[in-house]
Amino acid sequence: MAQKPADRTMAIPQRLLDSGRLRKDVASLVVLHGAEIGRNFRLRRETVLLGRDPQSTIRLHDGLASREHARIDCRRDPATGDRAYAIVDLGSTNHTYVNSRQVERADLHDGDKIQIGDTVFKFTLLDDVEASFHEKIRHRIRYDQLTGLLTKESLYLALGMELERCLLHALPLAILMMDLDRFKSVNDTRGHQMGSHVLAEVGRLIRQSIRVEDVSARYGGEEFVSYLTEAPAAGAMQAAERIRRAIEEHPFTLDDRTIRVTISIGIAVCPEHGRDLTALVARADRALYRAKETGRNRVCCEPLPGETR
Repeated sequence: MAQKPADRTMAIPQRLLDSGRLRKDVASLVVLHGAEIGRNFRLRRETVLLGRDPQSTIRLHDGLASREHARIDCRRDPATGDRAYAIVDLGSTNHTYVNSRQVERADLHDGDKIQIGDTVFKFTLLDDVEASFHEKIRHRIRYDQLTGLLTKESLYLALGMELERCLLHALPLAILMMDLDRFKSVNDTRGHQMGSHVLAEVGRLIRQSIRVEDVSARYGGEEFVSYLTEAPAAGAMQAAERIRRAIEEHPFTLDDRTIRVTISIGIAVCPEHGRDLTALVARADRALYRAKETGRNRVCCEPLPGETR
C-alpha cells in the first residue's frame, strides 16, 4: 500500500539538523551530598568563589567549609573558543579534594567529584538540552536563601514523592513541625540582624542534627519542618531531641552579643497518624501546639494507637 504524503518522513540536509545544541559546553556543579543536594550551579563567570561567606558566588551552608574555601577559574582558548576549568584551594582549614585526593590546584574534567567540607559536587559538562532540563528542575526545587533549607513549597513537592514511596513499600515516615519559642522578642529587643543570624544558625543546627537522607525546610517565619524517611516514632523522638538540645545549648553570638533560644517540636508519623500530607501535617501541628501549651522547649508526639496522653 502506498504511503500517504503525510505519513512520509521528510528528509532535510544534515547541516540544518545539526543545531549545536548537543555540544557539551555548559559547565555546572551538581550537589551530590550536602545541604542543597540536587542543586545545579551553572559556572557562568571566569572566576567562581566557593565558601561560607555570604558574598561567595556559590555560598556553602556547611560548617566544615571555610569562608573563602576554593576558587574555580575558567580559561578560554582564543583560537577554538573552548573553555578549560581548574579549581584552586584558598588555604582552607579542611582542604579541597578532587576524586578523594587533596589538591591545591587541579584541572577539572567532566565527571570529577569535588569535596569541600561535608559538601560533594560533581563537575559536569552539559549540552543545551541537559542544561535546560536541570534549569526546569531548579525552578521546581527552591531553597530559602537565609537558612539554606528548602522552601515550604519545595518541601511539599519532595515530601509528596517520598510519602508515596513509603506507602508503596510499607515503610514508616515521620514529620517534625518546629517553632522557635518567643522569637518575636528576639527581633524586638535584639534587632532584625540578630533575628536573621538566629534563623540561619537554627537552619544549620537542624541539618547537623538529622541524617543526610532526611529533608528540612523553612516553613515560614520562625517555623521549620523536617521529614524523616523510614523513621518510626521512637527514631523521630530521638532526632527531635537532638535538634531541641542542639538549639538550647548553642550560644547565638553576633557582634559580641550572645543570646539563648529554644524550640518546640511536634511529631506525627505515617501510617499511624494518617496516610496523606494534609492529615500528617495537621497532626504534627497539633502536637507542636501541645508542646507550646505545656511549657515550650520540649518535644511532643501525637499519641499512637492504644496510647493515652
